[in-house]
Amino acid sequence: MKKLRQSWLNLDHTVLHAAPLIWQDWLSNPHSLTQLIAEKTQSTVTVEVLSDCRQGLLADEAALFGNSIHRCRIREVYLCVNDVPVVFARSVLPTSSSTGVNRDVLQLGSKPLGEVLFKKGKAPILLREITEIPGLGWGRRSLYQLRGHPILISEFFLPELLDQMK
Repeated sequence: MKKLRQSWLNLDHTVLHAAPLIWQDWLSNPHSLTQLIAEKTQSTVTVEVLSDCRQGLLADEAALFGNSIHRCRIREVYLCVNDVPVVFARSVLPTSSSTGVNRDVLQLGSKPLGEVLFKKGKAPILLREITEIPGLGWGRRSLYQLRGHPILISEFFLPELLDQMK
């Protein structure tokens, strides 16, 4: 899943309707993805942390931050249902977004980031884009504002997600 350089399109009605109907709700849902997966699969969602370290941004990610940030904490995880990966997620956490009042994002461990983002309701979304990865499926990325600081989350819906729905 390392090849994340995709052609991202701003999410609007026209772009959303280009996606298959089965994925449209997933791509446009503004709430916690972990919670949505749990509801639709009627199962507990677990997090498998693949990496969580400081590293450089991809060019398109840096552009979203106005090219003012070059290294961030990058967290890559699988969201799993019944030990099956159903979503690959990549979170970009600038240093300024994970200190002070936001230091709880540094202590996630195997908890979903959504627990922090949606702790007190809905986190403001500054930008939502979607993409299709040929042969794999659809993804979305959202630029959230957590207590005044940006956090970018890219989520790719794996085909196994549909197999887990009840």
